[in-house]
Amino acid sequence: MSHQQIVVGIDGSMTARHALDWAATECGRRGAELVIAHAGDAEPGQPSGPDTPTEFGRSLLAEAEVEVYENGAECPVSTVIGYENPVHLLTRLSERADLLVVGSHGLGEAASALLGSVAFRVAAHARCSIVVVPQDWDEQANRARPVVVGIPAPATARDPLHAAFAEAALRGVPVHAVRTWSRIDWTDELANLIYATSPAFEARQQEYVDQVLEPVRACYPDVPVQTILSGDRIGDALRMATEQAALLVIGSRYTAAHGHSRLGPVTARLLHRMRCPVLVVGHSETPTDPAVIDSIRQPVRSDSGGTP
Repeated sequence: MSHQQIVVGIDGSMTARHALDWAATECGRRGAELVIAHAGDAEPGQPSGPDTPTEFGRSLLAEAEVEVYENGAECPVSTVIGYENPVHLLTRLSERADLLVVGSHGLGEAASALLGSVAFRVAAHARCSIVVVPQDWDEQANRARPVVVGIPAPATARDPLHAAFAEAALRGVPVHAVRTWSRIDWTDELANLIYATSPAFEARQQEYVDQVLEPVRACYPDVPVQTILSGDRIGDALRMATEQAALLVIGSRYTAAHGHSRLGPVTARLLHRMRCPVLVVGHSETPTDPAVIDSIRQPVRSDSGGTP
C-alpha cells in the first residue's frame, strides 16, 4: 500500500491558516499524514541568520499542530523547520510528498508580474501535485461545491481528469467538465472543422467530450458529471465555471522532472486569479493508471519521522 503524505507550508499569516485547514481536511479524506513546514523561523521583520532565535518558528508549528487537532482532524501530524529559503524547503519536501499545499496572498490581477511570490515559484517547480489556496478561503463552508476541470488537449492527457474525479468521489460532489473551442484551444481531432457556434458544431464538441470522459467515468461511475461547452478562451471559461466551485483541477505543462517551469501561461494566470483552490496535477511521463489514483481512497499508515 502506498504511503500518502501531504505537506503544507505556513508562515504565520491568516492565508497560511486557510491553507493548513484545507490540507488537514484533505488528509482526513485520504487517510494521509500531514506535514506542517515552516522556513526561516525568525519573527516577521527580524533579520534572518544563523544566530536568529528559533522561538517563533517552533511556537508557530506547535500552535498549528494544536489547531489541527482542535478542529477535529484525525490524521498523523509531523512538523518541519527549515533554515533555508521557503521555496527551496517546500520544493525539497515535495520530492517525498504526494501533495503540496500553499496559500496565495491574493495579489490580484497584477500578480502575474510578481514572479517572486512563494506560492507561484513553488507551483512552478514542485516535484508533486500542488494546491494553491486563495486568501480568505473557507474550506468547511465550500466543501459541498463541485470540482471543475478542463477537458485536456490532446485527449490522451487524462491526468487532470482522473485527479478531478478522484477528488469529487472523496467529497461526494459532481464534476463540472469544461470544454472550449476558441481558436487557440482546438485539438488535432477538431482542427479541420470550420469555426462556428451552430448546434451541429456544439454536438460534435459534445461527442469529443464524451469520448474523452468515457474511460474516466468508467472508473468513477458514481460521480455525476455536468459538461460545460463554451466558445470563450479556456482561462475565461474556467474562471466563470469556478465562481461556485470547491476546487479547480488543471494539468502541468511539463513533467515534474523537467528543469523549466511546469506552468504554462494559462495555468499561471489562473493561479493568480482564481477564487477557489487550484490543484495543479503533476504531469507524468506515462498515462495515469486509474488504480494508482483510486488508491487515495484507502487509509494509510505513516512511516516517516519528523524533521528530515
